[in-house]
Order: sequence, then structure tokens, then C-alpha cells
Amino acid sequence: MKTEIKLVTYFTLLIGLMAFFACDKGEDISTNPIGNNIFYKVDGRTIDAGSPLQIEIDINNDQILDFLTFSALTSDQNGDHLYFGIKPIDSNMIKSGLPNDNYYLNLGLIVGEEYKKTINNEVANNQTWTSSRNFLVIKHTENNGNSWCEGSLKNENEIYIGVKHVVNQKEHYGWLKLQFNRTLERVTLIEYAYNLDNNTPIKAGQKE
Repeated sequence: MKTEIKLVTYFTLLIGLMAFFACDKGEDISTNPIGNNIFYKVDGRTIDAGSPLQIEIDINNDQILDFLTFSALTSDQNGDHLYFGIKPIDSNMIKSGLPNDNYYLNLGLIVGEEYKKTINNEVANNQTWTSSRNFLVIKHTENNGNSWCEGSLKNENEIYIGVKHVVNQKEHYGWLKLQFNRTLERVTLIEYAYNLDNNTPIKAGQKE
């Protein structure tokens, strides 16, 4: 009996130490395990400002459109404002900031995810999963010629965004990797992936 108690105690201590060191390294600990049944695809398509052609994303390759890029150019007394964004189709979703009255059509800014960040149903207080279209980046060009950007792609670095792909009313978490070229005014869809297992988290950038 004492031997059994000792074994349980050692096992509990071992689990506690593993959790401690995982937290110390900054690793995600999720109540749901990360799946490894991943559909991954390299893309490379681009969308340019003013082009009528958009990127149509069929994330699971079933010949049904799931997400669509869009761009819009507006002007006011301060200058021009170029918007690039993503529109989920049907019940698919993106993780985004809340609607903003200062932006075109009161839309919000899509949330950028760090590499290996766990993508699941959790969102911060100022974020939401939404089936509404929202912006990846906004380029503002003032009347004096100066320009500046805001949004997840404002620094022209490669960014992951979280998506939910809904199939037969079941949610599958995924990511899109994109980049913005400020000079060319071009957004590139680099690659994407989603978890084939429904309601199972995925890490940003996970390919297998």
C-alpha cells in the first residue's frame, strides 16, 4: 500500500515539474491537445491595389469558395486610404478586432498571430471570431505625400491569421500566412493550413 502511494506521489510530482518547465519556456498549455492531422498547401498568389482579380481561397480543396480577399480605395480631406482585407464566405470565420467607426464600413482589423501561437476558440477581450469581412492592412497616403500603415501587415513582415473552416456545421481551426509589400501595394498569400480534426486547435505555422 505504501509503495502504491509513493508511486502516485512521484507521478504527480513528475507531471507538475513537466508543466512548470513548459511554462518556463513559454510553451502553450491547452486543455485540448494540438492535432497533427493537418491539410497544408503552398500558395503564392497576389492581389494588387486596383486589380479586379481577387484571391479565392478554397482551403480544403473541395471546389467550394471559403475565403476571398478584397481591396478598396477611399479618399477624404486627409488623403487616400487603401484597404486590403479578407472576407469569409458562408459560415467560415476569421479572428478579428472589433468594429471600428474610424474605418471604411466600420470594419475591424484582423488579428495577427505569432508563429506557433495556439489557434483555438479563445479570444482576447477586444477580439472576436466573425464571419464578416475585415482588414489586413490599411495604407494611408496624406495630401503632402507622406504615407503610413496600420493593421497586422503594416510592417511588411510575414504574418499568420487565424481562421475557422466550417464543414457540415463542424469547426476546423486553421491559419493563412500573408505578407504586404507597401511599395508595390500588393498582398501575397504565401501558404495556409487547417486541422482536419474538428474542434481541435492548431498552431500558427503548423504543417503536420
